[in-house]
Amino acid sequence: MPVLPTVPSQDISQAGYTNPQTYMLADLEISGESKFTKNQIMRFTGLRLGEKLEIPGTKINNALKKLWKSNLFSDVDLYVSKTESDKIYLRLHLVGLPELVEAKFNGIKKGKREDFTKEHKLDPGVKITSNLKNQIRNSIKGHYLEKGYPEAKVDFIEKKKEEDASKIDLEINVDKGERVRIKSIDFEGNNELRDGQLRRKAMKGTKKKSINFFKSSKFNPTKYREDLKNVIEEYKSIGFRDAKIISDTVIKVDPNNIAIKIEVEEGKPYYLGDVTFTGNSVFPTEILERKFAYQKGDRYDAVGIQKKISGSEKDDDISTMYMDRGYLFSQMIPIEKNVKNDTIDLEIKIIEGEPASYNRVTFSGNDVTYDHVIARELRTKPGDLFSKTEIKRTLYELAALGYFEPTQINPDIQPDPETNSVNLNWELVHKSSSQVELQGGYGAGTFLGTLGLTFGNFSVRNLFNKDAWKPVPMGDGQSLSLRAQAGRGYQNFSVSFTEPWIGGKRPTALSTSVYYSRYNYRDVYGQEAALNIIGATVGLSKLLTWPDDWFRLSHSLSYQRYNFDNYALTVGDLQYENGSSNNFNYTIGLTRNSSGPDPIFPQNGSDMSVSLTVTPPYSLLNGKDYSTLEDVEKFEWLEYYKVKARAYWYKELAGKMVLKIGGEFGYLGSYNSEVGTIPFERFYLGGTGLMGNRFDGREIVPLRGYDDSTQSGGTADDITPTGGGSVYDKFTLELRYPITMGQQAKIFALGFAEAGNTWLDTKDFKPFELKRSAGVGVRIFMSAFGMLGFDFGYGFDNTMYSNEPSGWQTHFIIGQQF
Repeated sequence: MPVLPTVPSQDISQAGYTNPQTYMLADLEISGESKFTKNQIMRFTGLRLGEKLEIPGTKINNALKKLWKSNLFSDVDLYVSKTESDKIYLRLHLVGLPELVEAKFNGIKKGKREDFTKEHKLDPGVKITSNLKNQIRNSIKGHYLEKGYPEAKVDFIEKKKEEDASKIDLEINVDKGERVRIKSIDFEGNNELRDGQLRRKAMKGTKKKSINFFKSSKFNPTKYREDLKNVIEEYKSIGFRDAKIISDTVIKVDPNNIAIKIEVEEGKPYYLGDVTFTGNSVFPTEILERKFAYQKGDRYDAVGIQKKISGSEKDDDISTMYMDRGYLFSQMIPIEKNVKNDTIDLEIKIIEGEPASYNRVTFSGNDVTYDHVIARELRTKPGDLFSKTEIKRTLYELAALGYFEPTQINPDIQPDPETNSVNLNWELVHKSSSQVELQGGYGAGTFLGTLGLTFGNFSVRNLFNKDAWKPVPMGDGQSLSLRAQAGRGYQNFSVSFTEPWIGGKRPTALSTSVYYSRYNYRDVYGQEAALNIIGATVGLSKLLTWPDDWFRLSHSLSYQRYNFDNYALTVGDLQYENGSSNNFNYTIGLTRNSSGPDPIFPQNGSDMSVSLTVTPPYSLLNGKDYSTLEDVEKFEWLEYYKVKARAYWYKELAGKMVLKIGGEFGYLGSYNSEVGTIPFERFYLGGTGLMGNRFDGREIVPLRGYDDSTQSGGTADDITPTGGGSVYDKFTLELRYPITMGQQAKIFALGFAEAGNTWLDTKDFKPFELKRSAGVGVRIFMSAFGMLGFDFGYGFDNTMYSNEPSGWQTHFIIGQQF
């Protein structure tokens, strides 16, 4: 007769015993489909032959619970075989859980089959439990629910192996059903907000069909419920605090389409009355009022008020003010003190508490970079007061290093209110900062490519430590780059090195580079022509603390020597073919780069810079009459000044869409009208920004939709340089959307509109007489190879070589970030 039911239960009265009785366990028989011996089962359950047992009792109950919790059996039954006086003979009937041999998915694409197999660890030997099946079913249905298939079905078929009935093949059949899209979303009872406003502002996860292919119209019940709450929040944000949804109906129009009808009751609008602050001593009321921003008589924006008190995405709320002073445990409690007719008086009660400081600050996941490289970037150090802004800034700084995956940098904040302290652990995931550089661009019928090695986390001090070569010494945050470029008749070789913290105590970067370039070709008469350039640059860049610590001030000294051999250099009326020119210049620059947090795909912030490059004014010092000199003598030592400025802003729009907008400007000037503007250092606009055939110290500015250098301000001669411009401007608007931001690859699509132009002389400068273009593109970033992609752009205006629009142009991007 059964002692316990066949389900785990602590209530054993159902076993048929009114009063517990005590027996000595004489024997325990094991039956059923189980590979375990009697001794193994007894050791596991803790039962012993000859011991006294109370039937029903705790000992037996606990033994059965252990068997169930082991997840090794699908059925557990305990029976009384017989009793003899005070002896009892029990039989334990066990049915073992089936063991997986192979899992097979039907109705799912190969990639997702692999994902589900890994997610649920469907390896050979795993036990198939009801819980495991439910997890698989819920995971698959959740996946298809996100894709707009709300009626997905999952069935399991177990096929026992003939040679061993305890082993099975599990067949998982998936029928995703029909994709359901939203044909219409209509509101009733709404007067203050139109249907379109509610759909656009509140129903962000529930979109109806439209011609905008970026907006998905799939129906997701979970997101739909969230959006119904957002409808009420939208009303609260304009003062309708009593608004509610009377009913919502989802109507199936056909197997693939639904219609949604939502009835709302708006109520009446409310207005803000008197606002008082209590409990504040750290900040005076006047400062809190300015931060709060709402005034008496404004609509009672319950959502916005809460964000200004605590929870603003922009960190411009009162709570952040307190946390930046260390008051992590402060509380801001809005209390509606008085509601009279349509006016609400508000009291904001502040419980400041005591400031908290960092106790322990650690980092984990770092297995390549030396600790001091990370530690010097931290703005959260033991003993410092807690600061929410400094945590966010540290996240930006660590991401900008390029040594860690930006999306996986996580500040694990562990507050301790009892001691007013915080333990902080920076969780990091290492990524490779070394690259096999493949850069290039195609345009104007030629290709210019770069092959190089860049080590972004190099360690010079370990050059002679053979144990550190894995494959090169890494970990000190230095940068070493070896590059070679080649195109039709062009070669360039360069070596550069950067130490970001010279001396190791201040964020002052020292950079050096040496390079050699050679360009040669045959002119129309078959004669050889060549231009050789050798140069070197050394620079210092220092992080500033004013106006804020996003600014950097940089200085650099640079020297280039140009040697001409039958090389026809033509700019306007200037022309010479043989000789040499020297360029010794100093550049001072100011930059402010707060774009981030991922430098590959910035979502907010800005990137701005302004620089001035100058050479000594030789013509004003040496007493020569430059009006009588030949061009080759006039430009033996180049003299000029150059001003450049650029500013780009990033802003995350609806969803994950990011707007990049901004522009840039460059001007090349001269000290002496007798010398004029030099034929070097000019601006060439068009194409990918890399251009074959002409490499004479020019600056290349990309403009998609046009061939390389088609807006260079010079002649249309195919052999001699076209001259370039002494002034240029350019404006860009770009919408970016991330496709994947994984650790192995980052992919984003973009649409762009831009315009720019160059002018040969400043007197011709017309800043808004621009060459316009628009198009689309894709970027793929892989840490080992850098940025890859293409742009497909249409140039709306003519080039200097044609009266027809530039038309469609395809630009292949390898290694560039424009």
